[in-house]
Amino acid sequence: MGVVYRAHDTRLDRDVAIKVLPTDRPLSQNARARFQREAMAASALNHPNIITIYEVNSEGNTDFIVMEYVRGATLASVLKKRRLALSEAIRYCVQISDALTKAHAAGIIHRDLKPGNIMVTEDGLVKVLDFGLAKFDPTMVTADGESDAELTHQFTLTQPGAVTGTVAYMSPEQARGERVDARTDIFSFGIVMFEMFSGHLPFAGPNSMAVLHNLHFNPPRDLTQLRPDVPKPLVSLISRMLEKKTEKRIQTMAEVASELRRGAVGLVSGPLTWQPSDATIDMGGPGFRPRRFSKRQIWLATGLLLLLVLAGIGGWRWQRKSQAAQQTGAQEAPVEDNAYALYRRARKDLDHWDREGNVDNAIKLAERAVQLDPQSAASYAALGEAYYLKNRANPDPQWMKLASENANKAVALDAYLAAGHISLGLVKMESGDSAGAAKELLTAAELDPKSAMPHRWLARVYDRNGKLEEGRKELSLGSQLNSSDWQLPLESGMNAYAGGDYKLAASAWEHALRLEPDSVQVLRNLGGAYHMLGRDDDAIAALQHAIEVKPDPDVYSNLGTILFYQGKYDESVPAFEKAVALNANSFETWGNLGDAYRWSSGKKDKAKAAYQQAIALVREEIAKNSSALDLKADLAIYLAKSGAKSAALQAIEPVEAHSKDPTVLYDSAVVYELCGHRDKALNSLLAAVQGGEDLNDIKNEPEFVSLRADPRYHLQILNAAATKPSP
Repeated sequence: MGVVYRAHDTRLDRDVAIKVLPTDRPLSQNARARFQREAMAASALNHPNIITIYEVNSEGNTDFIVMEYVRGATLASVLKKRRLALSEAIRYCVQISDALTKAHAAGIIHRDLKPGNIMVTEDGLVKVLDFGLAKFDPTMVTADGESDAELTHQFTLTQPGAVTGTVAYMSPEQARGERVDARTDIFSFGIVMFEMFSGHLPFAGPNSMAVLHNLHFNPPRDLTQLRPDVPKPLVSLISRMLEKKTEKRIQTMAEVASELRRGAVGLVSGPLTWQPSDATIDMGGPGFRPRRFSKRQIWLATGLLLLLVLAGIGGWRWQRKSQAAQQTGAQEAPVEDNAYALYRRARKDLDHWDREGNVDNAIKLAERAVQLDPQSAASYAALGEAYYLKNRANPDPQWMKLASENANKAVALDAYLAAGHISLGLVKMESGDSAGAAKELLTAAELDPKSAMPHRWLARVYDRNGKLEEGRKELSLGSQLNSSDWQLPLESGMNAYAGGDYKLAASAWEHALRLEPDSVQVLRNLGGAYHMLGRDDDAIAALQHAIEVKPDPDVYSNLGTILFYQGKYDESVPAFEKAVALNANSFETWGNLGDAYRWSSGKKDKAKAAYQQAIALVREEIAKNSSALDLKADLAIYLAKSGAKSAALQAIEPVEAHSKDPTVLYDSAVVYELCGHRDKALNSLLAAVQGGEDLNDIKNEPEFVSLRADPRYHLQILNAAATKPSP
């Protein structure tokens, strides 16, 4: 009913759809009031699978609705062209059931659910149209006490022989003109589901009267004969949805949604509901810091990671399009300016945080989204994650303050939103509250069991606390849920690297690079793995490729590391200086630069100032994460190299006593050697090798030049390395 136009909002610079109600039959005041109340109720439904209504208004005698304009095709059009795959049909059904569950919870009954009122976008997002409006007839007197018989009267029922979508998808009680409740939508949805799986209607007939007769007196067609591969639980669900008596029918749409999810087990891989990416989060650079080049740890990134106002109908640029054409053909118009559309774009940017400008762009999009919809918990969650990533790129207390505010806001608005708990988990992890971070991420995993993101972040938390096996288990779960997520092999590589398995790490990152070509983070990590495997030419090639993509401080730092390990100290200095120039807030880059100055031929006098800067920055990190032994080991090393030997020994002794981490033990050996405690240095180094420390790191460490001449080095360290089992 009515005509749909494509229009352009000149104030917000976006395309919209405008539905204009007929003007040949003027609305009564009661009819217009009822129409506006129902439209306002529908516009209050904030759900990704429900079309967004921007405004209900009138200009003169013309009543119109301004709504979201969606690029895609109606489900009716899709079903005419092809039969849906089982997994595709299930994904669409789950989204539709979620939309109707949301509407029913708000007291809104659709009353005209059919494929023509369901849009499917190009990327698989379902949008249910015409909430609260589809069954309204302006010729009726619509006092509050009227019966639904009047509301369900349609022009098509008075046209003999014309089978329309409305008739074919009606419930028996609606067709009889009785008062209806949410169960009428359940029956209609059962018909839609039957057609989605089989390509046929359950109650067919040559005309409207025949359809109505079959609807009332005959059972539905046998779905198993039309499509034998539909699982029995789904066949049973549809059968109960199509019970003619409402008391025998499944009673709530929430039950339908729940049974759909259970019936999908084993049939659909990955998330059942549409997600802008496989969303809610992830990554592989932020969280593990690039390490000092004398450590075996992987060199990782510190970085990266509405209201519509109408002046009147004349304020729109119109492009007429009939509703009939709209229901059978593709619809254009991506939604650019409603909160959820903006959130989707922000989520996509965050899923590819490694690309230049994506994090800042995500912040702009999400900030605009919360301006349009202050109740959008998902947008606040995206803001929290984005500011966390911004802080990893360039540490600043202000970024973490904003991350914390937005993450907590997301959880306060909707405690059942997994993305909010993920965002809050990131904040807690960055603050050093590993237990709190794990709790939030486990909550997210329970709320969204099909999302890989909580598992990916849990792996990060476990890895940071030396629980590599637990991290591997979480990554395995994540990979089962989403094998195409490039960040899972990125995290898996870090887990393998931390465990000393550089070959496995390189393999994982090669896989990540195939999924995310030209990723600076992946290329940088590959450079680290290749270096540890003795493939310096491949390492340099990977790092050069990364620099071509984007000049990055950690890439320059890693390139300087290779030059340093090759004994090219003077050549390493410019690379480390470049790294510091690009990121002056990283203690690792300052520490690396101090080492390069210290071993260079002409800039030794600059080393102490670089180390002091590193000491100040690492102390700030320790203040945020007092339990991090690796940070305390870094502090001890910088103190020893700056000449503060007593302070260095005081800092390292309790660290060594409470850690079995080979990296921390290696650092302890460096500190003891620098402070003249050779026996303790050898003991720590032996424990590091036995724990998995790589011998190449030891052989290339300039601080061990004298130690490597000690006979005990050959008798103990080399022998232990020779007898160590391969990873």
